[in-house]
Formats: sequence, structure tokens, C-alpha cells
Amino acid sequence: MDTDKDILYVGGMDKVFALSLANVNTTNCANSLTIEPLNVARCVAKGKSEVYDCKNHIRIIQPIGDGSRFYVCGTNAFSPMDWVVHANLSHVDSWNAIPGIGNGVAKCPFDPDDNATAVWVEKGNPGQLAGLYSGTVAEFSKADAVIFRTNLYDSHTNLVVYPFKRTVKYDSKWLDKPNFVGAYDIGDHVYFFFRENAVEHINCGKTIYSRVARVCKRDTGGKNILYKNWASFVKARLNCSIPGEFPFYFSEIQSVYKLPNDNSRVFAIFSTSMNGLIGSAICTFSLSSIEEALNGKFKEQTSSLSAWLPVLTSKVPEPRPGSCVNDTQTLPDAVLNFIRSHPLADSAVTHDNRKPLFYAKDVVFRRIVVQKLEVDGVHYTIFYAGTKTGFVYKLVEWYDGTGQAFSNLIDVYDVTAPEPIQAMEISSKHNSMYVASDSAVRQVSLLMCRSRHPNCVQCVRDPYCGWDKDHKVCKPYVRGLLQDITGATKNICSNRERRKTLQLHWGQSVHLPCPIRQRQLDVLRLGPVQWYHYRHDKGKYQIMPQKKYVQTSDLGLVIMSMSEDNSGRYDCKLGDTTLCSYNVTIHSQSCNSPSQNEYKKVYSDWCVEFEKYKTAMKLWQNNQMKCQSPHPNDVTYLGDSPHL
Repeated sequence: MDTDKDILYVGGMDKVFALSLANVNTTNCANSLTIEPLNVARCVAKGKSEVYDCKNHIRIIQPIGDGSRFYVCGTNAFSPMDWVVHANLSHVDSWNAIPGIGNGVAKCPFDPDDNATAVWVEKGNPGQLAGLYSGTVAEFSKADAVIFRTNLYDSHTNLVVYPFKRTVKYDSKWLDKPNFVGAYDIGDHVYFFFRENAVEHINCGKTIYSRVARVCKRDTGGKNILYKNWASFVKARLNCSIPGEFPFYFSEIQSVYKLPNDNSRVFAIFSTSMNGLIGSAICTFSLSSIEEALNGKFKEQTSSLSAWLPVLTSKVPEPRPGSCVNDTQTLPDAVLNFIRSHPLADSAVTHDNRKPLFYAKDVVFRRIVVQKLEVDGVHYTIFYAGTKTGFVYKLVEWYDGTGQAFSNLIDVYDVTAPEPIQAMEISSKHNSMYVASDSAVRQVSLLMCRSRHPNCVQCVRDPYCGWDKDHKVCKPYVRGLLQDITGATKNICSNRERRKTLQLHWGQSVHLPCPIRQRQLDVLRLGPVQWYHYRHDKGKYQIMPQKKYVQTSDLGLVIMSMSEDNSGRYDCKLGDTTLCSYNVTIHSQSCNSPSQNEYKKVYSDWCVEFEKYKTAMKLWQNNQMKCQSPHPNDVTYLGDSPHL
């Protein structure tokens, strides 16, 4: 997303598109760059699909320098390849291209369905030379997973000054079948987030843990040991779990997000294993907690039959393995040997508030974006989590005066269903969220108030919205509108609905609608809706479903065959909040004989309808007669021979 040029760059199959951030529908789709794959025949010969696998799926788009150019890497028919492209979607001339461009192996995946991540780093590398950091696989067979930094070239001579660096090849202690979900350039380090087989899990069967790994940007490897490898690589487990005597873990990280100008924390979504109880959670991690775990004790297994235990501090050499030093090639062999065999930290990274921000069963979150919002001096964090089925969950988090965190689920809406959400971005400038599935990119307004919140109860919970008590409508929030995000004002929505008066005839049935749906109650966890009847002789009592009263699927109330006993006030309540109210009265003359004027009007209306019926019946009978009368020239068939 290029906020300066108001362009959203989207990588597709054989294409790079430039979409308008202001309105994606105004995009001229001709404004795209086609990058077709090479060696398709060789890809097909390996048993891959020509119509999907052997296309060029663009998997990485990263801005370079001032944003006038960007780096692109695609699968290129299972033979990864990279390019440098101008912001106007034209190829950079070969004489002006960046050295090393052309071979995309270890920079983006072979398989379009593989998870991979990359970040272009301009500053902090050795010699202050720009380069790409990536997490992917470096072989067609996927056996070699890698965290990689490209060769760093002198921009004047185009010669390699600092060779590439990578994780140790085929070493499960470093990486064991990882799925990468994100990478960020923060300070002196690049952080990678992924899930992988847990090498320290020694119980029966395999399990997957979520990880954060860190490398120093100025790492140049060891002089003899780890010459081509990272000398600063260290990783730790990410703990996203429901606390308790037996914590419930969401072990598989699916996506991670960092606010552009805030390096203090990251936001991530996790899911359970797909083999058992399915659920997802949102957890946040501070950078200080990540650093605390990575700078803590190391974990080791002294033999293949031993348990994994923390390493004694006395056995850790100096300078501390995994720390940033000016020149890693000066590190003693003891430090390099230690980090080669001890890349895993003992402690897990603890999530903020020691509990998930939100969790739900029977849902799989795929992507997340986050926005900070200030309303009347109070700071809120808004989360948007996209699911495997194309829905977006919208949540808000805030802190009270004691520093305790609270959160609410505000809304759930369909964006790409039934297609899974593949990518998400958010723009505060345009108050929009951009959601991609396999077949489309959709722009969703962040200010969906009137269309999403038909009642006061939902409206006041949304930080973007406020309830207009005069016009009884939800609007984008300004001072003067009702709002109660934290639930501090009791019954703020009570009596905000104008009481409706209904005059009914004796014996008539009536439907009283309530402006909320059962699905909204379920997903927003608002509790049950209850109907109450107020009568002068009985007072207030709750209506229970019976033959007389039927509660509909939309939570409305049907009153069958009205009588004098059914008159009075009817309130639809959610907790202590009144959602709607009706005054129902029975027409006082409903049981008397109708007046002459009333009789004449009903009789006249009946006569008109009866005349319409007779005309229609006569027309139908004439048509039937025509269809049944044989034409003189018609031929009929009796047996096998025609007869006139």
C-alpha cells in the first residue's frame, strides 16, 4: 500500500495490479503489469498443473528506497524469479536494475500455496547496503526451509561485498517444516513469525508451535564456523492460551500485524490444530516481552533420549550468543558452536494481559489488520480478523484507569464468503479496509454505521459510530451523539425508541418486530432478548412462548387473536435496555354491529374484487375452449397411421 500515491499494489496470477485506494472500483484494470512464467513445459513435466501450478503467482511486493521502484518475486512455474518494477508498473531497464535480480530461489516459494514472507531492509545492514530478508523454502522438494538474506552488493561496482546469510541447512533445531506468516524490520533486528513442528515436544506424535525468530541486521556470519549462516539466530515459542490450571493453547499462528509507526507490539491470530476442536484467538505481544524471552535462558537436549531443559547460565559463553556485535566474524568458536546447537530459547513469549484479547470456537482466522482510534480523549484499538470462510470479525480493545484490558466483539460481516480471505490492508486516510480473496479485492468502509447497526444497543458499542436520539439512526460519531463503548453508562439506550401505538380489532393477530437478529446476538454475545407485557391489573410480567404468543425467528412477537386482555404495553428488552416498545389497544367498537357506511364500503370493495374474479374466470374458460377445439387442418394420430 503506497499511501503517498494512493495506490494499492496487488499481486495475482501472472499479474501485478495498481488499484486506487480512494475507490478500487474506479481502477482501470488495463493499468497492470503482465509477468508470464518461463519454462512452463518443464513445470508440467514435473507433474504440476498447467492452469494453476505452472503460472507465475506474484508472492512478494516490497518498496525500494523512496517507493519509486519496488521488488517483485513470483513462483514462475515452480522456478522462482524476481524483478524490479517502477511504480508506474513498467520494468526497470537492465542497466538500472539491482544486482542479483533474476533468480528468486530462497526469496519466494516454488509452490503458490506455500506460506512465505519477506521484507526489504534499507538501513542497518553491513556497509549500509540494502537487501531482502525472506522466509521460504529453497528447494523444489520443500526439504530446505530457510530464513535468508540476499547478497549485499556495492551499488557502484555491482560486486558482492557481503555474501548471503541463511539458517543452517537440514537442521531441525533451527527450522522444522515452518510456515512463515510475517517479517518486520525493527531497530537492529529483523523478526520472523512462523509456525513449525515442535522439536522440543517429546510426547507421542508431533505437534506444532508458533515461533518468533530474530537475526541481527549487521550479522556477517562466522569466520570459519557458520560462515554462510547466521551467527545471531535465536527463536522462542509464542504463547497464546487461555489461562488456567491446564491452559488451553492456540498453537498455530496464522497471521501477524504491526502498526506502521509503532514498534512496541505486534498483533497476531492463532488457531488450534485442524485435527481436533477448532477455534481461533487474537493475542498481542509487546516487543519487550519478545526480547525478554529471546534474551533469557537457552533450551537444550543433551541426548536424543533426554528431556529438553534450560541451559545453566554458567555454561553460556561470552559474549552472549544471539546478541548483536559489531563484527560477528570475530566471535570465538565457543560462541558460534553454542548458537549452532542452541538456537531455541527456554521461555515462551507471554502475551499481553496473560490472556487472549478474543477467542471463539468453530472459526478459523486467516488474516488480521489493526487500527488505533482516539474518541473524546480515550484511546481504542480496533481489530479486524478475516476468516477462512470470508467473514470479518470487528473488535475493540480499551484499558481502564487501573490498566486492565477489556474488549468487545462489535460486528461480524460477510466480505468474500464463501472464499477464504487471503490478504487484508487498512487505510486511515480513506477510512477503508481492503480485503482480497482468490478472485476479488473488495473495499469496505470503516464507517458502516447506519447499514450495520439498526438499533441503539449495537450502535453505541462501535467507536466509529454514535446514536442520534432525535432521528433514531446510527451515524458516524461526532460530539452530541450517544456512545458507550465501555458499557459504563447503564441503560443509555433505554427509552430512546419512540413508543409505537397500534389500534387493533378484536380477534385480529399482530406481529411486533424487534430491531435485532438472533445471529447478531449469538456472535456479539449480547444475551437473550425477552418480551414483557404491562397491564394495569397485572403489572409487568415476562411473556413466555405459548399458543397465544409466538416468538419468531427474527425475535419479534406474534400475538394470536387479540382480545381485551391482550391490550397494554409490550417491550422488547435486551437485559435492562429497551429495544422497542408498543402501546396496543383494542378498538372499542370492534364487537358492535358495523355502521351503515362501514358496511357499504366493505360490500363495495367485495363487489369490485368479485367482478375481477368473474372476468378472469370467463377469460380462462374461453382460452380453454379454444385449446380443446380441433382445427380443420389438424392431423390426429390413431395408432401408427395419420387420419384427417
